[in-house]
Amino acid sequence: MESEIRNLIKLRGENFHNQNYDFSSIDFNFIGKVDSLQDLEEFPSKSLFIWHVGEGITTLNNFEIERWSVDAPSGNHLIISERFIDDNLNTDNYRKNKIFFWGPNELSQWFGRAILNKEIQLSVIKDDKIDDEISETNLNKSTDSSILTLKNNIEISTWLSNKGLSGITYSPILLSSKLWEVDGELIGPDGSVEKKRWKIIEDPWENNFTMFSNVEVLPISPSLRIVEPNINFWKDKSQIIDIIAPLINEKRQGKPKNAGLFTQSMVLQNWNFKTDSCNLHHKKLLIPAWILNTENRQLIHGISGKKLPA
Repeated sequence: MESEIRNLIKLRGENFHNQNYDFSSIDFNFIGKVDSLQDLEEFPSKSLFIWHVGEGITTLNNFEIERWSVDAPSGNHLIISERFIDDNLNTDNYRKNKIFFWGPNELSQWFGRAILNKEIQLSVIKDDKIDDEISETNLNKSTDSSILTLKNNIEISTWLSNKGLSGITYSPILLSSKLWEVDGELIGPDGSVEKKRWKIIEDPWENNFTMFSNVEVLPISPSLRIVEPNINFWKDKSQIIDIIAPLINEKRQGKPKNAGLFTQSMVLQNWNFKTDSCNLHHKKLLIPAWILNTENRQLIHGISGKKLPA
């Protein structure tokens, strides 16, 4: 996408030049500098630096803008982001400092107008020589809107900074996992039965199971490369039933009992999962992660922040 943006900037901007900057930011790619850009409604009186932020898992937030601004050259700036802009990022305040933002919606409208104006052309490339492995990789994107993606608990830039690894580049990806829906029964101490449904996450990368109710999901699943685990990492259904039983079992307060003339005690009662009469089915669930582009490539789990072998 960066090259397409640069080509359209060259076409739409006046006096485009791409000078080199000793700029250490990983996420902000310098596109070029123009004296004017007809698509920017409020163009500053002086020339404009244009930057590109590629796709990723998280929204573009204040912390990243502040960090970028420390090393950015003085002047007016347009940041074109394929990531959505964080709701807490006050674009009006930045606009006063001549920093402008285009998010995915503005970017798509900009390209759409250029296509309608026949300034650029759409083309579909079909190459029969592409082998099956590459084709599968290209198609293995999270384009199905029914597939949920968990919201990451860590911010990768902060994580790297805390580990003293700020200069390392990384690539956002998604890890394949499973969301199990379990229909079954809880058996009370008196033999009473409750029918219930549970949703449980199987994370083969960390070999654990967690309740889906304890996590948050992204409103939109990003279109990123999906990495599948080794097939031996998945558990079969018989193993799963034994593993999830302790997660499902409940302890509930029973009716108060007299424990003397003036006191009452509350007895905890066990409600146990009936493992021999449950039904399980699953669908794909995606977990955010990053690949560190180091000599020994590693995955960073987006929920726990743990390093995993790539």
